[in-house]
Amino acid sequence: VVSSDQFFGVPRNLLLPDRARNMGDGWETRRRRGPGHDWVILKLGMPGVIQRIAVDTAHFKGNFPESCSMEACQAEGSGADALVRASQEWKQLLPRTKLRANHRHILNHLEDAGPATHVRFNIYPDGGVSRLRILGRASSPADRATGIERFNRLSKPEACRALLDCCGSKRWGEQVLEQMPFLNLSTMLQAADAALATLGRNDWLEAFRHHPAIGAKRVKKDQSATARRWSSVEQSLAQKAAPKTLATLAAANQAYQSKFGHVFLICATGKSSEEILSSLQQRLTNDPEVELRVAAEEQRKIARLRLEKLLAS
Repeated sequence: VVSSDQFFGVPRNLLLPDRARNMGDGWETRRRRGPGHDWVILKLGMPGVIQRIAVDTAHFKGNFPESCSMEACQAEGSGADALVRASQEWKQLLPRTKLRANHRHILNHLEDAGPATHVRFNIYPDGGVSRLRILGRASSPADRATGIERFNRLSKPEACRALLDCCGSKRWGEQVLEQMPFLNLSTMLQAADAALATLGRNDWLEAFRHHPAIGAKRVKKDQSATARRWSSVEQSLAQKAAPKTLATLAAANQAYQSKFGHVFLICATGKSSEEILSSLQQRLTNDPEVELRVAAEEQRKIARLRLEKLLAS
């Protein structure tokens, strides 16, 4: 669909059949002299759940990328501009993974990103990849409707418990329930956003209390097993930080809690502990009203991702 750079080779080469004949038969970007990394956005042949990725660096020996990662999203009908502006909710599929020279990497340990229509393949910081294969299970229209139909069949108490796993505000859950049954995911997300827009300070604080502190080993007791699992996955990168970073993060979390009276909330999916710590330290300078609005927006992002997971599970 679109890429950051195609100085030495066009990204369309990634999708050619067979293995590459030489470096010119792959995708290679120019050398970066500043920060950032290169990327390409691809549209899948069919919407589906991705189960395996093959990254081939054949012929690239001194100029292969140091590592790669991949994100996925469901963005049927979206054009290049919308995808580049990140108006879609990209979800981490493959965390940053080391690459080798002149080697075909088979990557099976992927995160649950749900059904997808597009992927964003990132290389760090630049270099050449000859072929990319994205393999999985195609989803039919009937498969994609199953989640919302299953939710609509839940009893009110069951639906309420499922919604509270996505956002811990009871008032929010009640307002979303009033809109059942839902026609599709889009109408459900619209109802969720509309309900969030009506919440007051106490409602937001109630929602925040359902989240563990970033980097904390112990989760909230009032979280369900599903919410605990989602929190663990969302914070998976942060939990892998070095002990010193985790200690700094814990101290900053405590300073934040003391100042604002609630847990530091950030949509942590795909973010490293360093990125989270930088955001936390910057947000410590906010006044309480501004910070409540910032945290509320992060809660909205988390709720949206979790609603998609709920329907995909």
